[in-house]
Amino acid sequence: MRLTWIAAAIIVASNSAQANTELEQQLSICAIKADKLDRLVCYDDLAAKIALTPKNSHAVAVTLPATVAAQSAVTTKETIIASTPQAVVPVAATPSSMPVDAFGFQKTIEADIEKLYFKVAEINTNPYGAFTITLTNGQVWKQTESDRYRINKGQTIYIEKGALSSFLLGTDDRNSTTRVKRIK
Repeated sequence: MRLTWIAAAIIVASNSAQANTELEQQLSICAIKADKLDRLVCYDDLAAKIALTPKNSHAVAVTLPATVAAQSAVTTKETIIASTPQAVVPVAATPSSMPVDAFGFQKTIEADIEKLYFKVAEINTNPYGAFTITLTNGQVWKQTESDRYRINKGQTIYIEKGALSSFLLGTDDRNSTTRVKRIK
């Protein structure tokens, strides 16, 4: 009887090891796709198949059918963008038509706003050279980096979203930016 239990345990362990190698193979198939959209579709399909497998089974058998590969090759960026229900706010839209009053605060969600243009109304610098600017719409932004960045009163600047909920200030005539934080 003991040998039967040991044999059953070995079979279950080998099935789960085989499922893990199949999963790793399918992940590597998704990882080698050159197009970002195809790679994302592949990962999403793989995650959906893993979520559909029963929770009480010991062996997770995930197979990637040929239809998924064919579907990802046929799917284009235009069809994905056209099928999304979210509205895209154009970058060149006027600031009065966008929710710019809340742009820059952590409490709000910047819905598809990538870059906004403003005019500088006032500039104050601290002893270390970091600036605090007041914009013509009343927003106050503070430089968070220690690098020197020169801006003038009345100059048109832009503020765009950066990585990890940060914001970058720059001008169109210069190829550099500095990190800023909205304080008012």
